[in-house]
Amino acid sequence: MLLYHFLPLKFAELNLKHRRLKISTFDTLNDPFEFFCFDTSKSDFRTQLRNGHRAIINDMGVMCFSKAWNCPVQWAHYADRHRGICLGFSYPKELAHIFRLVEYSESKFDAKSLNVEQILNKALYTKYKNWEYEQEVRTVIELKERDNDGNYYMPFEGNLKLEKVIVGCNCEISRSELDKLIGDLKSKIEVFKVRPAFRTFKMVRNENKGLWK
Repeated sequence: MLLYHFLPLKFAELNLKHRRLKISTFDTLNDPFEFFCFDTSKSDFRTQLRNGHRAIINDMGVMCFSKAWNCPVQWAHYADRHRGICLGFSYPKELAHIFRLVEYSESKFDAKSLNVEQILNKALYTKYKNWEYEQEVRTVIELKERDNDGNYYMPFEGNLKLEKVIVGCNCEISRSELDKLIGDLKSKIEVFKVRPAFRTFKMVRNENKGLWK
């Protein structure tokens, strides 16, 4: 399976330049229900869950991907209204177990019948059903050494291998500018620009290469 990561152009440029992806922390994700997929109407459990959330923030980060690159809503939300770039990655088969599909739920869970491990798994890998369009795959990672900018990163080499660079339909980067960023990876990856499909509500590969120079 290839995993896809959508980015605004300026962050895609930095990631390609430095050959790495940023690891997010659980307090910086865009869903206020992240980690809180349970009925928290009881104050004792709500306090316990908040304490667990604080502990996770200090020790663990998350990288979020999608199973597909052709959803126009993904491009709109995460790639600056189709002006950004989507990066496609593969990973070693032996690490498949650390990349998990997010489960989507219509309602919150009752944690009474769950043990601590089950609660943690649901907290880390469950989102509200309306996020289902993302087709999210995520990996939870131990936070180790911060970069000089205060963030955590995972290099392309090792667990992730860059396979595709997909350019949004409204992205203004030129092919020559992108080639400079890709550098010595150019012969190893697939690069193309997308357009809205004629017959479906999907983004498709733009075969008219003359329009992108």
